Amino acid sequence: MERAFDDRQHDRSTEPLPHSTQLLRLLVRAIDSLASDFDVVELCQQLLEACVEVTDAADAGLLLADQRGDLQVLASTTEAPRLLELLQFEGPGLRAYRSRSPETVPDLRAAQDLWPEFAPAALAAGYRCAYAVPLRLHRESIGALTILAAPAAAHGHLGLRIGQLLADIAAIGIAHHVLLAQGGIIHAQLPTALNTRVAIEQAKGVLAERGSRDMDLAFGLMRTHARATGGRLADIAGDIVEGRVDLRADVAD
Repeated sequence: MERAFDDRQHDRSTEPLPHSTQLLRLLVRAIDSLASDFDVVELCQQLLEACVEVTDAADAGLLLADQRGDLQVLASTTEAPRLLELLQFEGPGLRAYRSRSPETVPDLRAAQDLWPEFAPAALAAGYRCAYAVPLRLHRESIGALTILAAPAAAHGHLGLRIGQLLADIAAIGIAHHVLLAQGGIIHAQLPTALNTRVAIEQAKGVLAERGSRDMDLAFGLMRTHARATGGRLADIAGDIVEGRVDLRADVAD
């Protein structure tokens, strides 16, 4: 799976997380909501409000793609017509949605040629910088989260990380809402997850036998290979069992 940010290139220990207590409380509340009968719009509203609070931004909006692929406003920090209209303009949110990667506009004054509608309207509303992250679901993008700030200091790598985290939670919440609306589909798909585990067990046995190692080490090697290649454990397990992947070099002494 693609990743918008590379943790290996960013030492989080040197950059303290602002408002970490508020962010942790939000995550706990969001997870509680996903485990119950929740209001998807209210969940997105709470995510946006938290996003503004922990990034010191001014406003934010969450855009969701409709059946034609056009972005529509699902939630925003204010219902002011100026913000709702601004979010619909061709801007960083649309580009983040299309590219499935973050889009940053650190200085809107320098982006008026790039975004002839969005940038002047944002400046007129008092914003000075903007950034957007995609709503990622598996390998697809289903929308975007646009964050608007007055001071340029509110824009940065950490702000993007937080925005992407909250956008991912929103995407999961939206998907969960759709699944719940389809009734028994979740229970119908549960055997698929169990079959995946069976395939993993078979692959662990193959690796353990080839390398004369225990099952824990074999599973660890599979996970390491998955992280290194970006593959899924289920696919890698099938490749090992069918002989398409050979990890014997990794299990040798």
